[in-house]
Amino acid sequence: MKNITRYTLEKTSFLGWRVCVSRKGIMITKYFPDKTYDGEEGSLAAAIAMRDDILNSVAANPANAKKIMQELKNRYCGKKRKKRKA
Repeated sequence: MKNITRYTLEKTSFLGWRVCVSRKGIMITKYFPDKTYDGEEGSLAAAIAMRDDILNSVAANPANAKKIMQELKNRYCGKKRKKRKA
């Protein structure tokens, strides 16, 4: 399945799906644990919905792909906070 990977306890300590989409130098990665989404089917459905939203948004306006990817990254992953110097 494009941009979606299954993680099992055999491979990692995480049980669920991971979405990873990269366009115009911006990578969006999000994990969908089975526990949070009531099992494997629920987490897969959430992962597919996010992946499709990203790909459809970029495809609808390829000229602004970088801006769209940054906006989607902020929406799905939150903005990264800069570390404060002590």
